[in-house]
Amino acid sequence: MLKPRDIGLLIIVVLPIWVGSAHGFPWSRDMKDQPSIKPQEAPRHPPAGTVPRDGWERPMTREEMGKSLANPVPFTQQSVENGRHLFDIYCALCHGADGKGMGPVATKFIPPPDLTLPFFRQKTDGFIYGTIRNGGPIMPAHGTLLAPKERWDIVNFLRSVQQP
Repeated sequence: MLKPRDIGLLIIVVLPIWVGSAHGFPWSRDMKDQPSIKPQEAPRHPPAGTVPRDGWERPMTREEMGKSLANPVPFTQQSVENGRHLFDIYCALCHGADGKGMGPVATKFIPPPDLTLPFFRQKTDGFIYGTIRNGGPIMPAHGTLLAPKERWDIVNFLRSVQQP
């Protein structure tokens, strides 16, 4: 016959094995509890100081870009012409071919600003690049439509239009 002490020892040994087999071991995972991004959860940010492998640009506001980015594309005639071509495709509908803000759709929406004003001449190339990439208060973002070099070409074109 089992003594109460033996029954207690048996419970201490058998109970964890029984509970563990019923609920899985702590290191086992099922489809619901897995190390992944859950719905409505933001993805993790990359660690500080990492460099992307695939050309991905890290998220920055246009103000941050204005302070930290410099134009890597030289101000050449080819860059300005490519920027003019891209500006005609993506920007001239609102900003007009000359950047003065009276494009064909400007009458249907809130008129866009005149990009040749001194206010925009004072802005850094990085700020204008960031506005093209991220958009502005009303302007939509064009970051997915234009490659980084194309955005810098548009900046060079705008600088050529802004010259007195």
